[in-house]
Amino acid sequence: MDFAQLRQLMADVFECDPSLITPDSTPDTLEAWDSLRLLDLVLAIEQEAHVEISPDRLEEMMSVPAILEIIREAETA
Repeated sequence: MDFAQLRQLMADVFECDPSLITPDSTPDTLEAWDSLRLLDLVLAIEQEAHVEISPDRLEEMMSVPAILEIIREAETA
Protein backbone atom coordinates (compact mmCIF):
# COMPACT_ATOMS: atom_id res chain seq x y z
CA MET A 1 0.00 0.00 0.00
CA ASP A 2 1.36 3.41 -0.90
CA PHE A 3 0.73 6.84 0.61
CA ALA A 4 -2.04 7.72 -1.88
CA GLN A 5 -3.97 4.55 -1.03
CA LEU A 6 -3.49 5.06 2.70
CA ARG A 7 -4.55 8.72 2.45
CA GLN A 8 -7.80 7.76 0.74
CA LEU A 9 -8.47 5.02 3.29
CA MET A 10 -7.77 7.43 6.16
CA ALA A 11 -10.03 10.06 4.59
CA ASP A 12 -12.83 7.51 4.31
CA VAL A 13 -12.42 6.28 7.90
CA PHE A 14 -11.84 9.72 9.43
CA GLU A 15 -14.57 11.27 7.25
CA CYS A 16 -12.40 14.14 6.10
CA ASP A 17 -11.00 15.56 2.89
CA PRO A 18 -7.97 13.58 1.66
CA SER A 19 -6.03 16.83 1.24
CA LEU A 20 -6.00 17.18 5.04
CA ILE A 21 -3.90 14.02 5.31
CA THR A 22 -0.19 14.57 4.70
CA PRO A 23 2.94 12.54 5.44
CA ASP A 24 3.22 14.67 8.62
CA SER A 25 -0.28 13.87 9.89
CA THR A 26 -0.66 12.61 13.46
CA PRO A 27 -3.50 12.39 15.97
CA ASP A 28 -2.49 15.93 17.02
CA THR A 29 -3.05 17.33 13.53
CA LEU A 30 -6.25 15.47 12.61
CA GLU A 31 -9.17 16.01 14.95
CA ALA A 32 -10.95 12.81 13.84
CA TRP A 33 -7.90 10.61 14.57
CA ASP A 34 -8.83 9.02 17.88
CA SER A 35 -8.41 5.52 19.29
CA LEU A 36 -11.76 4.26 18.01
CA ARG A 37 -11.16 5.53 14.48
CA LEU A 38 -7.66 4.04 14.59
CA LEU A 39 -9.22 0.63 15.17
CA ASP A 40 -11.54 1.26 12.21
CA LEU A 41 -8.52 2.26 10.13
CA VAL A 42 -6.64 -0.93 11.04
CA LEU A 43 -9.63 -3.04 10.00
CA ALA A 44 -9.89 -1.14 6.72
CA ILE A 45 -6.17 -1.56 6.05
CA GLU A 46 -6.36 -5.28 6.80
CA GLN A 47 -9.25 -5.70 4.36
CA GLU A 48 -7.79 -3.50 1.63
CA ALA A 49 -4.19 -4.75 1.80
CA HIS A 50 -5.02 -8.36 2.78
CA VAL A 51 -2.66 -8.22 5.74
CA GLU A 52 -2.93 -8.82 9.47
CA ILE A 53 -1.71 -6.15 11.88
CA SER A 54 -0.94 -7.28 15.40
CA PRO A 55 -2.87 -5.45 18.12
CA ASP A 56 0.52 -4.93 19.79
CA ARG A 57 1.41 -2.52 16.97
CA LEU A 58 -1.54 -0.15 17.53
CA GLU A 59 0.31 2.14 19.92
CA GLU A 60 3.02 2.61 17.27
CA MET A 61 0.51 3.81 14.67
CA MET A 62 0.74 7.48 15.58
CA SER A 63 1.99 8.91 12.28
CA VAL A 64 1.49 8.29 8.59
CA PRO A 65 5.09 7.04 8.07
CA ALA A 66 4.74 4.65 11.02
CA ILE A 67 1.50 3.25 9.61
CA LEU A 68 3.07 2.77 6.18
CA GLU A 69 6.06 1.00 7.73
CA ILE A 70 3.80 -1.36 9.71
CA ILE A 71 1.81 -2.12 6.55
CA ARG A 72 5.03 -2.84 4.60
CA GLU A 73 6.21 -5.18 7.35
CA ALA A 74 2.85 -6.98 7.36
CA GLU A 75 2.93 -7.32 3.56
CA THR A 76 6.31 -9.04 3.66
CA ALA A 77 5.57 -11.25 6.66
